[in-house]
Amino acid sequence: MGTTANRGKYLEEWVEQANQCYNARKMAVITKIPTPWKVQRNFKPYTKQYEITHAFPEKKSTVDFGGTAANQSIWFDVKATKLLTNFPLRNIHEHQREYLRQVHEQGGKAFILIHSEHLKKTWLLWIQDLLHFISTEKRKSLTFEWLQINCVEVKSNRGIILDYLPIVLQQER
Repeated sequence: MGTTANRGKYLEEWVEQANQCYNARKMAVITKIPTPWKVQRNFKPYTKQYEITHAFPEKKSTVDFGGTAANQSIWFDVKATKLLTNFPLRNIHEHQREYLRQVHEQGGKAFILIHSEHLKKTWLLWIQDLLHFISTEKRKSLTFEWLQINCVEVKSNRGIILDYLPIVLQQER
C-alpha cells in the first residue's frame, strides 16, 4: 500500500483493537491478513551470519482484514487520507477492488473503511457502492460529502474505537 500504509497505520491498529474486542466477546473472528514478503539475505563471512539486504512484497496481497461473524464471511480494506475534501480512488488498487467484488459475488460482506484525518471521521463503503460509483461517475475521487450521504459513519461505541461490526451485520448486502 505504499505511503497509504504508513499514513493509515493507526487506523489498522484501531481495527485490530476492535477485532480483539469482538473476538473476546465471541462476536467475530477477524484477523489482519499479512502481505507475503520475499527476503534476500547475504552471508557475511566476518560475522558468519546472514544479513537481510532487500525485502519486497512477493505478490499483491488481497485486503487488510478477513474473517467470520454470525456465520458470515467478512473481508475489507482500510484506507486513510490527509486530504481536506476527498479520498482519491487511486488509493484503492484494482486487485483489492477485484478481490472484494469476488467476495461479494460469493455472498460475503465486502467493504472498505475510509478515514479522513482532517474530519476525524470514518465511513464504511460497500464494494458494490464503490463499483457503481466507478462505473457511473467520471470523478477520480470520492468527496467527503458523497461519503457522508452514501455511506454509514463508523463511530466509537461499547468501548471500541471503531465499532464497525454492528453496521456490517445489520446490512442486507
